Amino acid sequence: MSESELPLVSIVTPTYNQAAFLPETIDTVLSQDYPNIQYIVMDGGSKDGTVEILESYGSRLEWVSERDGGQSDAVNKGFQRARGQIFTFLNADDIYYPGAVRAAVEAFARQPEAGVVYGNAWYTNEDGSRLRR
Repeated sequence: MSESELPLVSIVTPTYNQAAFLPETIDTVLSQDYPNIQYIVMDGGSKDGTVEILESYGSRLEWVSERDGGQSDAVNKGFQRARGQIFTFLNADDIYYPGAVRAAVEAFARQPEAGVVYGNAWYTNEDGSRLRR
């Protein structure tokens, strides 16, 4: 399948005052080996430097900073902006491991009747050390 035939994956990250974690989250999305990603960050009006972080990424992502009704509202607003055939969200204090998006797209290709796919996750400390699967 050529790159232009790959489904667009829209990823939404809701955030509010999560500047300490946000760069790592963004970097793990932008470094995915899957080439057809729309990345949207929905900020709830943070006052902790989040906007400056978002601005530093230029056109590599889309973002909005405005008051919202919480995490679910932010995700829903992001999905309203999404153009992808596959939608997902990643919280601002979570990360994707390399190849995660490609693996999800391949899982949908193998099981086109599936409505949802998910992988394993690790619970970690703030310093990134793994606690449990």
